[in-house]
Amino acid sequence: MEANRQSRTFGRLGEGPTGLAKLCLIVGMCSIFIAALGSSAPDPAKDVIYWIQRAIVGGAIVVLLTIFFKYPLPSQRPEGLTGVFIASAGLFLAAWVTGIWPGVFIAPLLPLLVVGSWCVERLRRG
Repeated sequence: MEANRQSRTFGRLGEGPTGLAKLCLIVGMCSIFIAALGSSAPDPAKDVIYWIQRAIVGGAIVVLLTIFFKYPLPSQRPEGLTGVFIASAGLFLAAWVTGIWPGVFIAPLLPLLVVGSWCVERLRRG
């Protein structure tokens, strides 16, 4: 590998921001299983498990938003990143499971921002 390479490889997920976005989406969605396991735990442990799940989902949403604002226009995005942003609406379910309400409202916002940025770019070219 080159010494000055800027992107990281995440195995089969891809490299750079696309791989990171896919990883965030997968981990965020799989956190639903953490909440399911927590539902059978005793009350003090249940609260801790739910907060861990909320932190995972919140972190995934924040990272995805950060990547979006780094590459706001579709022509600037690496290959495959737009599809991950559209699929990130599924994080709504992961946020809803334990009631992380900012996530419930922000998760569907990201695909809307992607569609809006696509429209803005098309109007500028138009």
